[in-house]
Amino acid sequence: MNKDFQKSSDDMDDFLTKRSRPVTEPKSDDATAQKVKDPETKKLAKAQEKPPKEETDEEKEEQIKAARTSRAQAEAYQDVAILRKKAHEHSHKAAKLYHKYKANQAKAQKHFSRAVTLREKSEERLAKAKVYRTSIKEYEGELAGVSEDKSDLNPGALQNKIAAYERKAAKQEAIASKKEHGASLQTGNAAKFRSRAARFLEKSRLHESEARMFKRRADNLEKAG
Repeated sequence: MNKDFQKSSDDMDDFLTKRSRPVTEPKSDDATAQKVKDPETKKLAKAQEKPPKEETDEEKEEQIKAARTSRAQAEAYQDVAILRKKAHEHSHKAAKLYHKYKANQAKAQKHFSRAVTLREKSEERLAKAKVYRTSIKEYEGELAGVSEDKSDLNPGALQNKIAAYERKAAKQEAIASKKEHGASLQTGNAAKFRSRAARFLEKSRLHESEARMFKRRADNLEKAG
């Protein structure tokens, strides 16, 4: 009994399983025909396509001319860029050298001003020394009068004054000489910096000329292009 029931249960499960499976529809004839037709359509379309048109000699010549013109323009642009770059480099160098020229000019002017100041101070010292020398002459005259019994002044006091003024005059003259020497050194330094400034200015002008030349060539090349 159990075996019969088990068998009937298995049959029922198989039946239900078959009922639950999706029924696959057979492929339509139209789809099959379309698949068969597609290759034929492609062949027909290819057959109907026009063969590639052969280029004429004139067209080839035009293409060659266009390629040459394009290459010439590219080379011209490259040449212009190189010329512009060189012009910029020379302008930059000219500006740097001009800056050095102005710096050396400023140093030369500074040393020249110092020399002028030192010479003025030297002249002031010489003027003081001259005053002392004048006083010395006056005292020497009085000392000569004492020796001739024409003055009541003490000869020793006069000689001391003369010696004191001699020392003061000598000191002022020494300071004046020192300042004059310093002025000479400052003048030499000023001349050195002026000479250096002149060289920098000359180089700056040369680089400016080169920059103008390269810029002019670049402008002419652009106009020609």
